[in-house]
Formats: sequence, structure tokens, C-alpha cells
Amino acid sequence: MGDGQAVAALSMPDSRKRILKIVAPLLAFIIVMSLTALAGHNVAPLKWYIVCVIIQMAVAYFSNDKPARTLLYFSLMGVIAMIVGLMSSGTIAIYAFLSGGLACSIMWPSIFTLSVAGLGRYTTQGSAFLIMMILGGGIIPPIQGKLADIIGIHQSFIIAVVCFAYLGFFAWIVKSILRKQDIDYESDATVSGH
Repeated sequence: MGDGQAVAALSMPDSRKRILKIVAPLLAFIIVMSLTALAGHNVAPLKWYIVCVIIQMAVAYFSNDKPARTLLYFSLMGVIAMIVGLMSSGTIAIYAFLSGGLACSIMWPSIFTLSVAGLGRYTTQGSAFLIMMILGGGIIPPIQGKLADIIGIHQSFIIAVVCFAYLGFFAWIVKSILRKQDIDYESDATVSGH
């Protein structure tokens, strides 16, 4: 799915971009599954994961390359996936938890874009600070691990629900903050403010 967003950045006709947004994620899935099988691993349990990839492609399509909308839709999808994972077991739980991780790869470009928008001359410092904030990826797992020791691994994914919910809140609130600076990523043309 990260391939779909990479396609959006390419300079080519929109019709070709739409085709590549479908082909690139599917091709990436096929390549990963093929290389995993060639390495001698059993990929049979993951064959139905293509359904999760297709769902994420649909969510990406409906977000229409708008950063706030993309972040909101994928964070909501992450919340739903984590809740499905928490309330199920076996293959369904595995697919749900994996889907949440895949949603993260789509959200990062939107988080970055929305976080540095409107910083003006402080964009360099803001982007450097944001890159340092990736440390959250080093803080959340130990917190979830400690919670797993207390309530169990499966139930510890409640931490992921909270994280996705926070990202959804950020996506919802940042639109009004940016509009006050005459930045509107939801319209076809971004207004001044960068």
C-alpha cells in the first residue's frame, strides 16, 4: 500500500496513476509472497491477506490523496482492525493486527505533511523534531510489552487502539488548525500558508 502513495507523487497522467495505484500494491504483495515461498516458508496462511490489501486500497482510493482525510480514514481503519483483532482469535486476529501495521505505512506521509504545514521558517526545525519523534516507535512497544506481562499479549493491543484513536483525533483537529493559517489540504488546490 505504501506503493500506492508513492504512485501519487509521480508526474504522469491521472489515468495512469489510477492504474498504478491498483497494480503497485498487488504486485508488491505477489512479489513478497513469491520471495517468501522461494525462501522455503509456508505462505498458505497468508494467501487471504490479499483481502486486507484490497480493503486498504479501497480506503486509499476514497481518501483521494488528501493528507487529513487519509490519516483519518486509516486511523479509523486501524482502530477497527485492532478491535476486530482483540475480539477474535486465530487467523482473523492475525490478519487484523497485520492490517493495523500496514495502515501505519500509509499514515506516516500524512502525519509528516500535516505536522510541518504552516511552520514557515521553522519547517526545518519542525521536521527535525518530527523525525526525532519516531522514537515513539521505541517507546510504545515496551509499554505494550509491560501491559502484555500484566494482562496478556492479545489484550495488550488495546495500546494500539489508543494510538490509532489519537492519530484519528489529530487528523480531525489539524484541519481546523491549518484552515486558520489559510491551508486547506481538503480542497483541490492548497491555499497559501507554506
